[in-house]
This record gives sequence, C-alpha cells and structure tokens, in this order.
Amino acid sequence: MPKPTVAEQLVSGGRDLIGREGVADLSVRRLVEAAGRSTMCVYSHFGSRKRLLAEVFRSCADDLAAALAAAGTAAEFERAYAAYAREAPRHFQYLFAADLEGLGLEPALRLDLVDAVLAAGVSLAGADRVLAWWLGLHGAVWLDTLQRLAGEPDRFDIAAAGNAP
Repeated sequence: MPKPTVAEQLVSGGRDLIGREGVADLSVRRLVEAAGRSTMCVYSHFGSRKRLLAEVFRSCADDLAAALAAAGTAAEFERAYAAYAREAPRHFQYLFAADLEGLGLEPALRLDLVDAVLAAGVSLAGADRVLAWWLGLHGAVWLDTLQRLAGEPDRFDIAAAGNAP
C-alpha cells in the first residue's frame, strides 16, 4: 500500500479531528496537528483552510455515497444511511448541519450532497417518491444522531414511531 500523500494526510487529519471533536475549532493549527504536518502544508497543497475543509467535506460525502451505492434495495439503503450516521456521527453532523458559510464554505456543497443521495435512491424509491422517502429517512436518522451525540440515545423511541431504519 503506497504511503499517503501530504494532501491525503491533511484530509485524513481533518476527518479525524471532526470525528473526535466536531467543527468547533477547525483552525489551521488544529488541522495540521491532527495530521502531524506543518501549517505551510495546508497552503502549499490546498491554498487555504477553506479548500482543505471543502476536501474534507467531499471525502466524508464520498464515503456516504459509496455506502449508499452498494445498496441493492430500499431497506439496504436505509440501513446504510443509518449505519453511516451511527459510525460517524460527527461526520454526519458536518455534512448535514455544520454552518458551512461560517466555515468559509459554499452552502452548495450540501445541496450537491443531497443531489448525490437522491440520485443513489432513485432506482430504489422511484423518481417521483425519492425526495419524500429520503426526507422521512433523514429525519429519523438525524434525530437518532442528535440523541446519541447528546448522550441520550433512547430519549425518543424512533422505532416505535415506525421510522427506524
């Protein structure tokens, strides 16, 4: 296996930092510490913190899209979506709830992600139903994620509401 490039190390470090701590402090200093690199690496490989954070966002989005692409049925899609959120709750939060503009990122990144999620689900739910289907799924998974991040995983009984994937 080839050694990761410096750019890959920076993206991986950013993902690790977000996975551990969320997006509260994504300064260049914290990002390079997480990657074990120097501050200049961010500027020489990405040009700015903003570009690095956009690549971290895309990397997390690519992982979610890959998990969904492997689903052959609607139930598998739902399980894959919920599993991503359970396994990487802070990445899920970064993808769907972080203040992208506050981080210097384009809000369109999130719309592109939703487009990709919907495209992955069209063949399973149908083009006319995919948005409504995903909105119900996303709401249930997001509430489950919020509960777990708050340390109250059973506060609301999502399964009893008939929405648990």
